[in-house]
Amino acid sequence: MDHKALKLFISNFVELTENDWKAVEPVIEVLHLKKNGFFIREGKIAKKIAFTNKGYLRVYYNHDGDEITRDISPLYTMITALPSYIKQKPSFEIIQAITDCELLIIKRDHLEFLYDNYPNWQKVGRRIIEEMFVETQNRIYSLITQTAEARYKKMIESFPDIFLHVPLQYIASYLGITSQSLSRLRKTIKF
Repeated sequence: MDHKALKLFISNFVELTENDWKAVEPVIEVLHLKKNGFFIREGKIAKKIAFTNKGYLRVYYNHDGDEITRDISPLYTMITALPSYIKQKPSFEIIQAITDCELLIIKRDHLEFLYDNYPNWQKVGRRIIEEMFVETQNRIYSLITQTAEARYKKMIESFPDIFLHVPLQYIASYLGITSQSLSRLRKTIKF
């Protein structure tokens, strides 16, 4: 399997040696997830991290009977239920495929082995977790300080093709607004 996109993604954080890559390639698994399939279910422990090679995933919570979208994972990013993955406790997050997906998976125990034996992989892991943390903080900040219109405009600028692949109710939930409010925004803001 060609890992070109994964290699490009990781090169944003650390330059890995050929030896580093040889160590990881045998433990990368490919998971083909059909639309609506689950990567991580609520109540299960996250024991793997994935790179989205194809498709879109949604991270959401069940709260009082409502599904609240925390994140929509674009192509070429890492994803897991981070609190569960780090603490090895049951997940309150659910990660589900919005479209058919191809994920490159690394199990936690394989990653721990790489961390212990390859210093560059430890740097990669730290940098990816830092990026995930920063993204979460930016999301919280935008929900607190920005209007729905500003969040919508930023989404369009950052992910212009998202409306081609992701149902509107998930986008609305991610933006923290109702589907009706999103419909009004889409009519008034043209790109």
